[in-house]
Amino acid sequence: MKYADIIVVKRWIPILKEYERTKAKVNPRPFRFVKDLCEAHHISKKELCRYYHKWVNGGKTTEALLPQKRGAKPGTRRTPKETERNIIKAYRRFGSNRYELVLLFKPYYLDKTPSPATMDRIKARYPLHASAKKIIKRYEKKAPGELAHIDLTKLPKDLRCSFKIKELYAAAVCDDCTRLAYAEIIKDKRASTLTYFMARSLSWFKQIYNFEFEAIMSDNGPEFKGTLEREHPFETMCSELGIRHIYTRPYRPQTNGKVEAFCKIIKKEFFAPNSFESEQDMVMNLGNYLFEYNHLRRHGGLNYETPFDKLQRVTELLS
Repeated sequence: MKYADIIVVKRWIPILKEYERTKAKVNPRPFRFVKDLCEAHHISKKELCRYYHKWVNGGKTTEALLPQKRGAKPGTRRTPKETERNIIKAYRRFGSNRYELVLLFKPYYLDKTPSPATMDRIKARYPLHASAKKIIKRYEKKAPGELAHIDLTKLPKDLRCSFKIKELYAAAVCDDCTRLAYAEIIKDKRASTLTYFMARSLSWFKQIYNFEFEAIMSDNGPEFKGTLEREHPFETMCSELGIRHIYTRPYRPQTNGKVEAFCKIIKKEFFAPNSFESEQDMVMNLGNYLFEYNHLRRHGGLNYETPFDKLQRVTELLS
């Protein structure tokens, strides 16, 4: 079972058992009414009933709570074969990306032109011969602290919380070698806010894991990159601390993919399944999740080692 599926099961099994006891009026029961149960867990009665019916109809097994495949049946909305062949011919001849392929075929297929995502799926269905495949350049630094990745992401709108929020962001710093990560909840994405966050993260890595960063990679957003007319606080801090600031290529987020992946993971595994009583509760639980991510969760990009295990192994080799 995947780690994300385990989180769903751990959340819903206790709720459904409490629901059965409350509905059957078996004493002692934690809640007198079902609405009290829903308010305590920040869920609607409709959502509770939906999960309960899935659980009962599936024989009260954990697999019944996991998300099911949705959408059209395979093959019913597939692009015609002739269209796919024309797209593959153009791709292999010109080497165009998915957006260029859409613009190329739009005058011919009009509203029936496949979307950019469909263009990628078509290319995946017609792989090149092994000798003709382009070698993907992947990189990973050999020592912790050689390179850090920094990014921020906006929190989901459907965040389960009992306090009013307008806009919140999650800022994260990730070590390239070990994937050790640090994150905070911030209220805006101004350059000064990200500068203070970066200073705290540098102190955190030094105090907890005893290494410092030589370089940091960010995108070209205004919170990280300034103009020639005025000084930028983030770049000034990097210059004062002797940290080299590297920028990703425009419209190429894959270069900063390690921290992009962490932002995706934290949304899926921390913010989506949990509910929070207050902003302080969210911050405390985020600290617990960071410990679990860095010390307990096995990382697919590290051959299923934890980031802390990778740090120990690399440190022993270097020493």
